[in-house]
This record gives sequence, C-alpha cells and structure tokens, in this order.
Amino acid sequence: MNEPNWAEALTAVSAAIVPAAVLLVGLMLGRRQSRSEELTRVRLEYYKTLALSLNRLMCYMLFIGTWRDDSPEQIVQLKRTLDTNFHTSAPLFSPATTAAYKNMMNLTFTTYGDWGTDARIKTSAFRRRQAWRGQAQWPRPWDAFFTVQDEEAITAEWFAEYRIAYDSLLAQIVDDIQLSKRRDGYTTETVSRNAHDDRRPEVSGRQSRVTTKT
Repeated sequence: MNEPNWAEALTAVSAAIVPAAVLLVGLMLGRRQSRSEELTRVRLEYYKTLALSLNRLMCYMLFIGTWRDDSPEQIVQLKRTLDTNFHTSAPLFSPATTAAYKNMMNLTFTTYGDWGTDARIKTSAFRRRQAWRGQAQWPRPWDAFFTVQDEEAITAEWFAEYRIAYDSLLAQIVDDIQLSKRRDGYTTETVSRNAHDDRRPEVSGRQSRVTTKT
C-alpha cells in the first residue's frame, strides 16, 4: 500500500479551506459595511431633525434670521424638543458630539432653578422687546425668561464664543456622519453687528440702546 502523500493532502485541504475563508471574510466585511451604512443613515436622519432646531436657536441668540419671530416661551419649548431629540439619538453619536451639544446648551440656558420653574435664556429682552413681531404687545412677564438685564452689554466676545460653540457642534456631527469633510466655521463673523451699532463704542457693563439692524 502506498504511503500517504501528506503534501498532496495538505494542498487539497488548503484548496478547500481558502475559498471558504474568503467567503467568510467577505460575509463579515459585508455585514460590517451594512451596519456602518445603516448607522450613517440613522445619524443623517437625526441630523436633519436636529440641524433645523439648532439653527433656529442660534439665530435667536445671535439676532439674525428669524430671531424676531420667536417668543421666549417658544425658545424654552425649543430647548425641550432639542433635548428630547438629542438625548434620544446620543448613543448613535460620539462623546465629543455630546460634549459639544452640552456646551452650546450651557451657553444658551441656565437650568436647575427653583422647583418647577422653566429654564432661563442667557441673553437680554431689550432688543427683543423692541423688535417683537407678534400680534400682541410684548408681555412684561416674558422679561423673567432672560438672565441679562437691559443695561448689561452683550459683548462681541460673547458672540464669538457662541459662534464657536455652534460651529463646533455642527463640525462634530459632520465628523460622526462621515459624509463630507468637516468645516471649522458654519456661521459668519458679521453676526454680532446685528446686535451693536458699529458707530458707537461698546461700554463695559452697558448695552447701547439702538435699533437693531436687519
């Protein structure tokens, strides 16, 4: 009886294993790619929901776009909606995105006040009271929604900080979605000009009483 040819046996086994291994690796890669595409799709859907609300909030805080059309009650309700949508989707995004969201919200609202009270908005009612476009007059109780008094300045430094916070949040979300290359800036440097008259010097501790540009 002939001696077994181990080389031929190993060659035969290898010939059978290699296609199976290639098929298995292909299936694993395909499954991973499918999961990655599904995650990207879900993240994109949440981004579409979040982006509109975040943009509306940014416009309100920086006195641009539709800021005159929103009441403080609507902005506080917008916060609740944003918090619900973001924290529902937070497990799908990176910790850096969550941190960027919290930073923007902390610059916008003060929370943890008296039991049962609403969040307050970290800006002034002064120009909003003047430029309000609602059908009824600005109700005085709305002033309590704001933390900045009429005589306090909203500085250019604050506007820059808020722009950076908003831009950083959008950039982090774009990073997570991975559909395009992130940009460092999504707002413009001219937004603060809508809140202060460039012809008058900004005095520390006071807000110029001028009509807002549109």
